[in-house]
This record gives sequence, C-alpha cells and structure tokens, in this order.
Amino acid sequence: MRISLNVIRAAVAARTRAVWDPPWGMLVLGIAAAAAMTTQVAAAAHPALPSTAASAAIAERPAPMAAGALTPADEALLARYGGNLEVLRAAGVGMLSQARNEATAGSFLTLPGVARLNAELEQAGRLLPSTDPAQLATAVGTLQTDSGLIHSELRDHGASRLIIVSLRDQRLVAYDHGRIVVDTPVTTGRPELSTDVGLMHVLSVNAPWTMKSPWHKGTPLWYPDTPVTSVAWFTTTGEGLHDAPWEPPSAFGPGSENGPYASHGCIHLPSAAQATLFAWVTVGTPVVVIPGDGSAADQQVAQQSVDARGNPVSGVRGL
Repeated sequence: MRISLNVIRAAVAARTRAVWDPPWGMLVLGIAAAAAMTTQVAAAAHPALPSTAASAAIAERPAPMAAGALTPADEALLARYGGNLEVLRAAGVGMLSQARNEATAGSFLTLPGVARLNAELEQAGRLLPSTDPAQLATAVGTLQTDSGLIHSELRDHGASRLIIVSLRDQRLVAYDHGRIVVDTPVTTGRPELSTDVGLMHVLSVNAPWTMKSPWHKGTPLWYPDTPVTSVAWFTTTGEGLHDAPWEPPSAFGPGSENGPYASHGCIHLPSAAQATLFAWVTVGTPVVVIPGDGSAADQQVAQQSVDARGNPVSGVRGL
C-alpha cells in the first residue's frame, strides 16, 4: 500500500507528542511560532498516524516534491500565511535546522530511514530560496513531514534511554522512552579541549568524586583537586557528566563553552539537574553529542571525534 504524502504530512503533524519536542529546535520565537501554525493547518485535516506506522511510511511513501504541483495541503499551508512567502520561508528554515540536528543524532545512532529522510531534507532545503509560491509551499510541507518522521525515528527506534547534547545550544536533554526526564542548559569543553562529538555511552558512575588534574601544576590547564557530588563518565579519557557547584546558574547555556567556567572536556550540569540525571542514568546509556549548528547532517557527522567504539581520538580530559 502506498501512502499519500499529504496524508502523512498532516498525520505526522497531528501525532507528534509534546514530550518529544526537541528543545533546541526553537531557535527563534518567530520561526517557532510559524512552524507551530504550519502544524496546526495539517493537524486539523487528518486523524493521527499510529505510532507503529512511522517506518512503513518512510519506506512506502512516494518520491518527494513534484516541482510546481500545488497540492490541497500546500494551498492550505500558503493560505495560512496569507501569501507571505518570507514568513513561510522563515518557518521552513527553522524546520530544516531542527530536522538536520535530529538527523545528525539519528545518523550517529544508525537509525533506519534517516538516510532517505536526510536526502529529502536537503532536496527540500535547496528550494527554500524559491520565489515561486507552489515550489516554496511544497518544500516547507516536505520539511514538516520529514521533521516529524525523523522525530518518530528517534522516539520509536532510538535507545529507550538516551542523552542528546547540542554544543551550539549548550543544552542536554535526556529521554526515557521518548519522555523528557532532564532538559537543562550545560557548559561543555573550552575551544582547546572541546567535548568530543559522536556516539558515546555511560561507562561508569561515581558519587561523590574528586576531580584531579592530569596536567602539572603551573601549566595553563592545571586545576586543584575539586570535589563534585556525582559524575557519569562517558569516555575513556576523562569526560563525564557532573555537577559544578562553583559555576553560577546564570553561567550555563549558549556561549558558556567560551566563558570563564568552560570545562576541560566534561559536561557541567546545574546541581539540581545533575541530581535528577544521576538518579536516572545507567551504565550503557547512549550519550550523543552533536554540533547542533543546523548545518547538513553529513557536515555535522564529519566533526565526529570518537572512533567506532566511542573512544576519543584526542588526549586526556577532566573537570
């Protein structure tokens, strides 16, 4: 059975669960609002797609975008924006960036269906500069559909416990069967000791723990013995998720990797968030660190700095 692209587009928008919304997708409030309006148009037209159908929809749906063909769903999408192509385009740019970041995480996790969806994302993205209303509406509609399906892939085929960290957003989100258990700003490694990118796993946990500098006293990277409440190690070279009581709450978040509290490769969490994470996390939990810069997934994957076994190719880290 072949499933109509329009049916899938509307159905996926209707069924996307709030608990799985990727927090780093809301890059600009205006874009996020526009994307939300787009979803409402399609969601009102069709019933929800069963959760088990996501992979089948990926496999069976037709090739995307017949150039210049304005479907009823595209007409509704265009009408929703009152013919304002710039607002529609801005919504598409936000969808593309969000979907690329999630496709990067899906690529690291080798999830089924992501490769084809990623190819469609880029095909649709190339049409976003178009001034032709039909072509632009079709591109944005395709991005909406594919973004929802990548969502479904992460939710339905990702690990039951999953931690995703965006370096651009300096944000960590932990999921338990698609439900958000921790969503927090973080601080990652400074430029000369940036946190590794790729798929890693929690290797061990300790509570409490005292961080000891692997660098000699008097050298620029040395630090004194520093106690932390708990740490979940995710590399073999000393990178871990831990609290940082010396870092003020206001210091976490975007840009903090370049600030005075930037780590030596570890991921700092506010104390309350770390307490929740440590009570939940288990050895083996995947930790996926993505650049999160909205660039094409293959460009983000190319920044991977761990080997096939998740071991960093760089030197020692800590704190």
